[in-house]
Amino acid sequence: MIGIDWGSSGFRAYRLSDDGILRERRTAASGIASLTPTDYAVVLQQQIGDWLRDEPTTPVLLSGMVGSRQGWREAAYAECPAGMSELAANFCPVDLGGGRQADIVPGLSCRGANGNPDVMRGEETQIFGLDLPAEATLCMPGTHSKHVQIRDGRIAGFATAMTGEVFALLKSHGLIAAMLAPADSKPEELDTAAFESGLALSGQPGGLLHHIFSVRTRRLFNELSAEAAAHYLSGILIGHELRATAWAGQVVIVGTGGLAMRYRKAFAFLGIDADVAPEDAAAIGLYRLGQLAARRTP
Repeated sequence: MIGIDWGSSGFRAYRLSDDGILRERRTAASGIASLTPTDYAVVLQQQIGDWLRDEPTTPVLLSGMVGSRQGWREAAYAECPAGMSELAANFCPVDLGGGRQADIVPGLSCRGANGNPDVMRGEETQIFGLDLPAEATLCMPGTHSKHVQIRDGRIAGFATAMTGEVFALLKSHGLIAAMLAPADSKPEELDTAAFESGLALSGQPGGLLHHIFSVRTRRLFNELSAEAAAHYLSGILIGHELRATAWAGQVVIVGTGGLAMRYRKAFAFLGIDADVAPEDAAAIGLYRLGQLAARRTP
């Protein structure tokens, strides 16, 4: 089968064998944020047209923001608690042209502890590509981090934290940005002392907004260098994010690279043991969902 994880900023395609072995992958910067409704089929042909021609009958399954209101076609949210069967039963078809169809995996919705709705798209496919215990709590760091409760092997609920987006905004606009070193001033190597100082502050009185202002005041009193200030700010934001969730069962970080390691360091600072999930979860999740849907087809 062919699986595609198509998000706001990136396109990741996976070519899988009938038994789920990843044979080939391709990536591109063709995220949905830069596309119009007529672009999707064209981009698909540009990126994997040869795959589609080589395997004219293989199933094509897409997940991520491609199924959002701003995407190719909106795939309605399935409600939590949900497992793979609820997702596979609600695929949304799209026309690839030439009489060929692909399917989009729906996202998930839930109601948080405060009664407000929350949503995810793409993360659900990654989750079901993991081999998880029946009870776990997942941390999926990113622009909009997700904290996900797994109960009885199903997604019971989740909460979104805008940590990455807030960090990017504070680094590029306003008073705090003026206190930080330019992004290209030196390689992005974690300043552990500054990061952990921010983590520690996140557990103190005053609240998030007051804590953020301390980036400015500590710079004014020469208690932080411009280079260390961004890491201190990162620690404040991640610390507040992680302290807001009750981490029950096995804790798993679903992410890659330096960001996953930064979150693992934050968990360790808070006294929580967290594992990092293997890569390619999205490819495996797409395969598993595709297999389940095929078995359901009469």
